[in-house]
Amino acid sequence: MKYIYNSPIPEAAQTDERDRLGQQLAEAGILQEDGAVVESLSSQAADLTLSGQYRWGEEISTMLADELDELSDSSLPTLPLYRRSGVYSNAGYYEIASADVEPLHANDRSVWAYTLSLTFVGKKGSYFRALETTPGQLDRDAWGNDLTSHVGVPAAASKVQWLNAAGDGTRVPASPIETRTTAAADVDVYDLTDAPWYDPPPFDEDPPTLIYTVGYADEVPCGIRAYDTRGYDAKFTAEGIRQWQTVHSTEHDIDNPVVLSNALIRLRLDEAAGSIEAETWDSGTDSWTTVGLEADQPSTVTLFDVDLETVAMARVRAQLTFDVDGELFALNTILARGDDAVLFALPENETGPVDPDLENWLSPIASTSIVDPQAEKTLVSRKEVRR
Repeated sequence: MKYIYNSPIPEAAQTDERDRLGQQLAEAGILQEDGAVVESLSSQAADLTLSGQYRWGEEISTMLADELDELSDSSLPTLPLYRRSGVYSNAGYYEIASADVEPLHANDRSVWAYTLSLTFVGKKGSYFRALETTPGQLDRDAWGNDLTSHVGVPAAASKVQWLNAAGDGTRVPASPIETRTTAAADVDVYDLTDAPWYDPPPFDEDPPTLIYTVGYADEVPCGIRAYDTRGYDAKFTAEGIRQWQTVHSTEHDIDNPVVLSNALIRLRLDEAAGSIEAETWDSGTDSWTTVGLEADQPSTVTLFDVDLETVAMARVRAQLTFDVDGELFALNTILARGDDAVLFALPENETGPVDPDLENWLSPIASTSIVDPQAEKTLVSRKEVRR
């Protein structure tokens, strides 16, 4: 099966796939063994159109159609298009130029038809995957104050390098400090201060970029997810069918508990119950372990509001508002790829201190670091780093 990022493009139901590459060529008129010698004058972006149908019953087809529609309207850049197994000649990085996702019949939601228009960005041979960082110090007075600044990269990645993109363009090999086994795939953890020129504070002085190569299919399982649980307690049915809907947009209507997950930590945010629960992945038993926040929730604290601010490929951020003994208090909540704890920080217009009951309640999952690497997954052209 083909995928655009984590949205399936079922080939059995696919109705059309067209590749249009506009390239103006001037023949030099000199014939050699291999044919005419030509000079490329200009090249337009390769546009790929994918059309097909979801035919998996009303519930699943509607969920997948909603995900694809939301993905097309999101700000997620440079999405990988790939087939999980086998060769696919059009595999590469794309932007979604437009999408039309509608029920095949107006009065029947069991079959949805889609048409995607994709703008070709490039392939692995022309680009490195990259994590651009803009580290900053968090404002808070709780949970510790160490200056740890880590980022995560798929363990399947190779040619991992530090790049001084904001400075002199220096590149040096990068080595992970730890490999963490998640519910989806292994993640290598890197320390930003291992880049030889980076010695914070200040944190914004030539922050390093991490560049690497990775298979199109290998990068996706290590991504960050926000899920609409749609009222289901479990992510999968007993038959292995996913029930939670992937959220790609901060404008997603939240009517059910939301789960933020990096496959190491799952944070379940339940506005209706006014509560939070967390689970951590146990690689020894290949299962999720409940932290017990819900059972230990203080009587003075309830979750009042969940505001998704950023849903990206390497990081998700939500502003959580709590009712603390009759007063509203907000915390920015950040979960990034490879993190084994959650970053909490005071929003710009919030004043501390953090209430002791709230601090103690969130302590089991709170990171002791006060540095947010603010890693953004993007691409770096090989042309830009050639010597």
